[in-house]
Parts: sequence; structure tokens; C-alpha cells
Amino acid sequence: MRFDLVVLGHVSIDTIIFPDGKRIDMPGGAAAAVATSASLAGARVGLVTKIGEDFPREWLEKLAQYVDITGVQVLPGKTIHIWVIYKEDESVESPVEMGVAEKMGETPIPEEYMKAELFHIAPIPPEEQLKAMERLEGKRISLDFNPTYYEDYRKKPELVRELVSRSEVIFPNEREARLITGLEDVRKSAEELYSWGAELVVITRGERGVLIYDGDFHEFPALPVKGEIDPTGAGDAFAGGFLAGYSRGKPLEECARLGLEMARRTLMKTGSWAISL
Repeated sequence: MRFDLVVLGHVSIDTIIFPDGKRIDMPGGAAAAVATSASLAGARVGLVTKIGEDFPREWLEKLAQYVDITGVQVLPGKTIHIWVIYKEDESVESPVEMGVAEKMGETPIPEEYMKAELFHIAPIPPEEQLKAMERLEGKRISLDFNPTYYEDYRKKPELVRELVSRSEVIFPNEREARLITGLEDVRKSAEELYSWGAELVVITRGERGVLIYDGDFHEFPALPVKGEIDPTGAGDAFAGGFLAGYSRGKPLEECARLGLEMARRTLMKTGSWAISL
């Protein structure tokens, strides 16, 4: 099978702890969130990641119904575990135990994945993203960012610039675009990132939708959502839907529509994966 999209990055165990002590364990990780969204949007998707032996079998079996898991390594040790701890004063703590997820950029990529139309490198440390890019020399690459690595983005501007220059598509949110470029105006940030070499700058803006720059600006409003929402993974869901269209050569407007539809779908469910367990 020829794959439309291969996603490299984290698949995690997430634990949400509320002020009243209520605790919820659920599958997470940006790579799985993008991969499941892209699959539901019609793409043939392969996933490259590392998990530990503690990752629930039923979660992996469910994932395998939607994406190819040939590239999922199950290793001795623990899966990356992310806590989201909500405090009574409305602050949030997010400690992380990396487990077997170190050196993600060196994760083996199955040979059958190497002919994929597009490779998406989900948020991992910038040095690891560069390792993955160097192994994918000559391939079409999309790139994403994450608040976890904001200090890296601040302290290593040349590294970030190189990552952008090697990418065909990038997915910063509005804050990340400003942080990376040092420019307050989001449109100027988009133009600057484009000048570094990215062919398509896709800036997610939450309730304000999406701003895309490819030499011209394109704006798409967010789709309405009724009832309570869970914003976890909405940006990843957008990227997955967008890339499902983009990897199959769909027009920009269709890619944006798919992304916004997958984001809306994820907002209306719990957790970051686009699929339900």
C-alpha cells in the first residue's frame, strides 16, 4: 500500500487530574492525534513512534483500526506519560515523564513508508526534528510546534530557521509564529516564515480560524461548535485533516475545510485523538 501521509512523533498516556481529585487516563500524543484525524479525513496513514510495554493493548488495537502501526516500536520500559493537573487557583501543571520516547528523531522508519507522499514531523525537541529531517532528505515534509519547546525556540533561533527552511508546510499557532519570528503582527510573522523557505505557512488562531500564507493571504473562519468543548488536540486535528487533503493534491480551500471540520469534530469529544475509544 502506498501511503499518503507518514506521521512521526509522540504517542502518550495522558492523565487529567481535576481540582476535586477526579482523574482520567486517556491516550494522547500529537502524532497520534494528527494521524487519526488524517485517517478519518480519508488519507492512508502510517505512524512512526515509540511506546512502552505499559501502553494499553486496547488503545493500540483501536489505533490500528485507523492507521498503519508497522512503524510503532513497543520497547521495554514506560510510554511517555503526560499529566495535566488543574489547580483550585485555575493554574495548570503539566509534568512529563519521557520514558522510552527519548531520541524520537532516530526512530526507525519502515521501508514501505519511504514512498509516502508527505511526512509530518509532530512536536518533539527541535534537535530531534532535525535528525528526522536529515534522514528524510529529499522528501516532502510538514512541521509542527508545541509550547513544551518554547525555550528552545527562543534560545536556538538558527536551528528553528533551519527546520522551517527544510519544510514544505509549517503549522505554528499564532503565539508560536510571533515567538519564532519576534514579530508581533501575525501577518508579518507569516511573511517572515515564508521567506525562510516554507512554501505554505498555516497559522491556527483558535476561535478565529486559520490564516494561510503561500505568497498570498487566505483566511478561513472556524466552524461553529455547540455545547461544551474540549480543546485538547484541536490544532493537531486541524493539521491532520488539512494534510489528508494536501497529501492527495486537493485545492487549498478543500484542505482548509477538511482541517476545520476535523478540528470541530475533536472539540466536541474528550481527548486529543480524533477517534473515540
